[in-house]
Amino acid sequence: MRLRKIQLSLALIFLLSCKAYRPVTYVVFNNESKEKIDFSIVMNDREKNKNLSPRQYQAKPGLQEIPVREFRKGIYALQINTHNGQQSKSLPLRLDSDRWVMVTYIHEDSLTIQKKFGIVDTGMLKKVAGKYSGIDMYIENRRPPNL
Repeated sequence: MRLRKIQLSLALIFLLSCKAYRPVTYVVFNNESKEKIDFSIVMNDREKNKNLSPRQYQAKPGLQEIPVREFRKGIYALQINTHNGQQSKSLPLRLDSDRWVMVTYIHEDSLTIQKKFGIVDTGMLKKVAGKYSGIDMYIENRRPPNL
């Protein structure tokens, strides 16, 4: 009888832990410019058609991980805004497991971009405050090996 109670309690704990799992969204921000940048992350719950509270951050030059946030399983739209919303990038995000969102930001003059990358893609970059600025974003299902 005692063994039966232990088995039932373990089964109950297992079932509750499976249901309580919440996927985590990790945001890795690579700031290619030489100055700090203020940006916001907005998550939109597409199933409920509701914007979740935007979070404000400041990125230093270089690679950095933004604090982790957990969400319920579902379909979201992730949007990154810079320069007070003048520039933004949005991608759909399905959270059924942990996701890594890789964001690259650049805000430099055309000569510096030409030296660093070999080309100035004006289709992707916008001119903001006299310099070219751009955001690129993609989503990984696994932790990138270089982090």
